[in-house]
Amino acid sequence: MAATADFEARDRDRDLMIDAKARAASIEQLIVDQHGIPSPLVREYAVLQIRMLCEIIGLACLVAHGDLVASGPAHLRKAYAPGEIFAALGDMHDDFYPVPIVPQLVAPGWHMAEYDGPPFLKREEVKGLWDRCGGDLHKGSLKRLLKPNNPLQTNFADINESLGKILNLLGNHRMLRKDRKIAFIAMLSNAAGAVQVEIGEAIEPEDTAGD
Repeated sequence: MAATADFEARDRDRDLMIDAKARAASIEQLIVDQHGIPSPLVREYAVLQIRMLCEIIGLACLVAHGDLVASGPAHLRKAYAPGEIFAALGDMHDDFYPVPIVPQLVAPGWHMAEYDGPPFLKREEVKGLWDRCGGDLHKGSLKRLLKPNNPLQTNFADINESLGKILNLLGNHRMLRKDRKIAFIAMLSNAAGAVQVEIGEAIEPEDTAGD
């Protein structure tokens, strides 16, 4: 049964998803209308937000699996790099990573139907994406500096691809506790368009031995 700490974790996860939704929307809006901002600066902003979204995924994993963090290595409490977080959690729970779902509210609770949509950001892709974004945010070498000015960009295909995968992952997802009795179910846009995070509890099968 969900405890007070679980509901507190749910609220923290909701705050992270609100943050993620706002960052994703800011990328989409700036790419569509650059407001006269030079394309390289638009790209730098988008890359920074993608990197932050990777970190939010990692932090959401820590929040959902607070029971593992409490008993795990001390460095996890200060970790923010996805690779470090995933390596430690993976040693304790092989299914800690968010899984995209199609949430369906049915009696007596949530049914998490299997996701069969466009590609989403997989666990093994997050660290590489985070690393690449970090490299892109540096001015770089003299050789790179002396290259001709970048032309005006209007599509940012790689940014759109990465952002699309992140949104396909986070849009509707679940994170399952190690005991497989509690899951965090998150939606970036529920029926009212708001972020919603709920706790799902496994339904114990009825004892029919006496029937």
